[in-house]
Amino acid sequence: MRGTVRDPNNEKKVKPIKDAFGESFKDLSLVYADLLDEDSVSEAIKGATYVAHVASPFTIDVPKDEMDLIRPAVEGTLSVLRACRRHKVKRVCITSSIASISHTSPGNEPKDNTFTEENWSELDGPNKIAPYQKSKTLAEKAAWDYVASLPDDEKFELSVINPGQIAGPSFIGGDFSSGKVISDMMGNKFPAIPKVNFPVVDVRDVARAHVNALQSD
Repeated sequence: MRGTVRDPNNEKKVKPIKDAFGESFKDLSLVYADLLDEDSVSEAIKGATYVAHVASPFTIDVPKDEMDLIRPAVEGTLSVLRACRRHKVKRVCITSSIASISHTSPGNEPKDNTFTEENWSELDGPNKIAPYQKSKTLAEKAAWDYVASLPDDEKFELSVINPGQIAGPSFIGGDFSSGKVISDMMGNKFPAIPKVNFPVVDVRDVARAHVNALQSD
C-alpha cells in the first residue's frame, strides 16, 4: 500500500500517520507527490492497480484569487488521471463533494431533492457559486470528460464519492479546514450563529466508501 505526502521527511506530519497505523505502518510506503508536479504524481502511481485521489484544497475563508483553489483541483485531478492511463491502472476513485452537485438556482432543485449523477452545480446561475464549489464542480467534470475521451482500449473504471461536511476523529493536531468549522462553533468564535444547516458525514464512513468503490464492480 502506498500513500503520498508533500514532504515524507516532515516528521510533524508523518508521525500521526505512523501512530494511527501502529504495527501495520510497515505495510505502508509514503512517497512524495504534489498535485501541481505531474512527474511526481506519475512516479507515485507507477505500479498501482487501484488509485484513490483524495486531495484537493479546501479553505473556510474566501481566497483572494479563486484560481488558488481551482487550478490544483482541476490540474491535480487531470495529472492523476493521465498517470493512471500511462500506468494502466484498473480503477480510480476520486473524492468529489456535494459541492459539485447541489448548488442550484431556486426552482431548479431535483424532484424530491434527490440528486443523482445527472445533477451538477450551476457555474453560471443567478446564485453566485463560491470558489470551492466551483473548483469541485470543474474538477469532477474534467475527470468524467477525460475518461470519456479515451479510446476504449485505454479506458479505466472511475467512480466518485460526493460527501458533505466531513467530520470525525482526527489523527493530526493543529488546525485544518474541515475541523475548523466545528472548533470555531465550540470555541464561541462566531459573533452569532445563524439558523443554518449543512450535511455532515463521518470521516470513517467516507473512507469505507472509497474502499468499497475500489473493490466493488
